[in-house]
Amino acid sequence: MSGTDAQVQIRQMKKEDIAGAANLVARAMNENEGKWADKTMNFHFECMEKGMNDGREYYLWWKADKIQGIVGLHHYEWGPPENVWLAWFAVDPMLQGQGFGKRLLDAVHEKAGDLGYQKFFIETYLHPDFEKAIRFYKKYGFTEHGRIDNYLPDGSQMLVLGKSI
Repeated sequence: MSGTDAQVQIRQMKKEDIAGAANLVARAMNENEGKWADKTMNFHFECMEKGMNDGREYYLWWKADKIQGIVGLHHYEWGPPENVWLAWFAVDPMLQGQGFGKRLLDAVHEKAGDLGYQKFFIETYLHPDFEKAIRFYKKYGFTEHGRIDNYLPDGSQMLVLGKSI
């Protein structure tokens, strides 16, 4: 079975998966993003333990007893009920370019539709570390919906991409 034919099945992330998931984000993006992933994932599970919904759901793709991908959804309680945002998306760098990212995004896109969302948005950055991701998202059908100037400490812009579900 070739990489593009392989099935990607996701399962809900557990608290004990945080370190592995954050490590994957760091390897796939950069160390700083890995730290932010660790922080937001810990916050998510702390909220759950206190009975609070932070609007996030994280899913992992496991292969050979190792986390190979992470993907999530984030719905802002104060946002329109039909909108959802991508929350962390990464594929092991050794598996990138083999179709697994598309399959992982397909899985979460289907999950979002099953949950009743109609619009899917992505927050990313116009920075060299994110150029490959932006090309991937645009190839997947996301289009630019807006920019925020000087968003990152280095002056990079935030880029908002979106598509219908």
